[in-house]
Formats: sequence, structure tokens, C-alpha cells
Amino acid sequence: MAATVAPRTEVELHRQIGLYAATAITVGNIVGSGIFRSPHSVAQEVPGVVLPLLAWVLGGVLSLCGSLVLAELAVAHPRTGGLYVFIRESFGNAWGFVFGWANLWVIKPTVIAAIASVFALYFCEALRLPAGTQLPVGCAAILALTGINILGVKEGAGTASLFTTLKVIGIMVLCGAAFTLTATHAPGPIPEGAPAAAGSSSPLIIGFIAAMIPVLFAYDGWTDVTYVGGEVANPTRNLPIAIVWGTVLVIVIYVITNLAYYRVLSADDVARYPAVGSETIGRLLGEWGRQALAVLVAISTFGTVNGAVLTGPRVTQAMAADGLLWRPLARLDPRRNTPVLALVVQAVLACVWLAVAGGFEDVSGWFVTTSWLFYGMSIAALFIHRRREREGREERHVSYRTPLYPLTAWIFILVTVGLIASDLTASGWRAAAGVIVAAIGFPVYWVWKGRRSAAA
Repeated sequence: MAATVAPRTEVELHRQIGLYAATAITVGNIVGSGIFRSPHSVAQEVPGVVLPLLAWVLGGVLSLCGSLVLAELAVAHPRTGGLYVFIRESFGNAWGFVFGWANLWVIKPTVIAAIASVFALYFCEALRLPAGTQLPVGCAAILALTGINILGVKEGAGTASLFTTLKVIGIMVLCGAAFTLTATHAPGPIPEGAPAAAGSSSPLIIGFIAAMIPVLFAYDGWTDVTYVGGEVANPTRNLPIAIVWGTVLVIVIYVITNLAYYRVLSADDVARYPAVGSETIGRLLGEWGRQALAVLVAISTFGTVNGAVLTGPRVTQAMAADGLLWRPLARLDPRRNTPVLALVVQAVLACVWLAVAGGFEDVSGWFVTTSWLFYGMSIAALFIHRRREREGREERHVSYRTPLYPLTAWIFILVTVGLIASDLTASGWRAAAGVIVAAIGFPVYWVWKGRRSAAA
């Protein structure tokens, strides 16, 4: 017997997120630390200027293909939970549970921990605090943003709007300085072990594929506004704009920012300096410019942590409301209409990940492959959605249709398969471990289902 859903008055979130805030969630959750560090990783794999720029453009095109498909699914199912809803509606409860399980234990906590670690690094650098303070600073940021989101979705979405606006303005100031000023300050010290020249010794095609992994990491986050789909006002209009045009805006920002880096630095410099943004602004404005860049990265990553804190618990809440998780996780604060327990559980798990991980690279390897596995499943869900429409088993939504369907969906799925294979090779045991944790969700689901059936 299927589990019954709790009364709507207990679990229904209100539509309070407008178009600007929804777009800010998309942009803010994509633009975090990646644009300040990934250009270095890309330049280490491919030489020159044209190939790195091409990698950023192709990464944007791939993300846009996913966004174009995702917008149709969001219009068809404008409910809280995003990918969980799309996967469950198309592939059944078991797959929906497995995604939610992975999102709860691995995907969102590790994303939050990874970005919080970068925030803490740059925050402590900006205030010249000792390295030993980074862990408490990172945990404090997670807990503070969890508290803000407990206050209400307007507070959480408002924080996303504020910090997204600040980070976009800051990045445009950096680009403006790069295109208008002359580099008059001395280069920073070259890090130990830095390559002598851009590009790896691997064959060019292998290097280009490897370069796409940090690029796609930098574009990650284009799915996140769908998690709050049940709280977006006028979703048939606002969700496609927030998803698609938010992604387009990020592509423009990323390409312009890379052009700015190469306007000041040589290709070899970009490959040598991990902190590409800091080195760029340092050559233009000196030491105070480097400090200003640290502040900008702290602002950027703080906003991205907030976006992840806001969106992650919506999956947990939706699953619990559907009877697939412990029912108290579905409950909303009667006055603030926020999933308090789901937010608190996520904060605790994120702080644990932050404490046990050895830094950004250590924790980020856990979620990239796992996330993209479910991105591919979500995009594949559109084929099932369209088939049900043709068979008359699902309502046809004409307010938005995926352009160039099915080409956009197939491009995304095929490239995603290649990405997962590459990342499993490059990231080693962490990538595989993330997938294994997700797979554990299957036996857990069957145990949960058996206990619920017995109780009924």
C-alpha cells in the first residue's frame, strides 16, 4: 500500500519568489569560485588562448542545452523538489528516492562544504586571519545562512538577490579594469611546481576533454532554481526565463571574464597562477587590488553557499511530504513556512563534511560525477514526458517547448556520459564513492518501502 501524503496545510510551500530573485538563484548558484580558479586548470590542459575560450563556450552551450530542456520539465511540473520531481514522475519512486538520498547525504552537503571552504579561505585572507580559523569561519557561514533561510523564503531569496547583484557588479568592475588599465605592477611569485607553459603533454583531444571538467564544474548550478519551483510566482512564465536566460547571462559573464584575464596575462601566466583573478587585478592595481579580489571572491562564494542552503532542503521536504522519508522532515514552520528540520539536518551534514575534508579539491570530487549522473537522467525524463503527451496520458503544456528538440536533449545526454566516464577516471575513488553512496539508496528504499507497507 502506498504511503499517504501529509495534509497540504502542513507541507505546502507558498509562491513568494519573483522573477528577479529566481534568476538571481540561477546566476548566483552557478557563479561562485569557479570563474576565479577554473581558468587556471583549463590552461594547464590546453595551450594558447583560442582553445581555452572554446572550452568555456562549449561548456556554456552544453549547460544551455540542459537548461532549454529543464525549462520545459519545470513548466510541466512546477513543484518543490526540482530534479527529484522530474525523476520520480518519469522513472518511479525508487529512482526519485535514490536521487533524494544522494542529494541529502552527498550532493548538497558536499557542494555547500566545498564552496564554504573557498569562502573561508578568502574571507580569512581578506581579514588576514590565521589559517586555523578557516574551519570555524566556514561552519559559521553555513549556520548563519541556514538561520537566514529558516526566517523565510523571502529572506533567503533576498539574500540571493543581494549577493548575486554584488558579485556580478564586482566581476564587471574587474573586467572593466582589465580592458581599460595597463599592467604596471610586478607579477606575483610563481607558485612552486607551476608549469613552464600552458597545455599538458597529453594529446590535444585528451587535454581538451580534461579541460572541460573544470569548465563544467564552473557552470554547475543551472538546475537549482527548479528545487524551489513550488515557491516561484507565475512559474510558467518566470521559471523558463530564470533557467534559460540566467544561464545565458552566466555564459556571457564567463567569456568576458576569460577575455579579461587573457588581456592582462599570457597563456603561460594563466597556467602558472592558480589564483588567476587575483594575479590579474594585482598586476593592474597592486597589493590592494589583490585584497579587493579576495573580498569579491568571499562575497561571491558566500552568495553561492546561500543558494545551496536555500535549495537543497526543498528536495528533502518534498520527499518526506510524498512519504519517502521521515515525515517530520516535511513539516513547515507554521509562521515562516520554511522546512526548518530539513534545513538544520543539511547544515549539520555540511559542517561534518567541511570538518572531515582536506579542502576544496578533497570534497568537490564527491559530487561532480554523482550530480551529472542525475542531470542526465533529468534531461532523459523529457523523452518520457513527451511520449506520455502523445499518448494522452499527460497534459500538454504549450507555454514553453524545448527549442531544437530532441537535438538539445541528445547533445546533453551524450556529452554527460563522456563527462562521467572522464571524471571517474580523473577523480579516482571519490567520484566512484559518490556514485556508490547514491546506489546504496536502492536497498534503503526497499527496506523503507517494506516497513511502510507493513505499518499500513
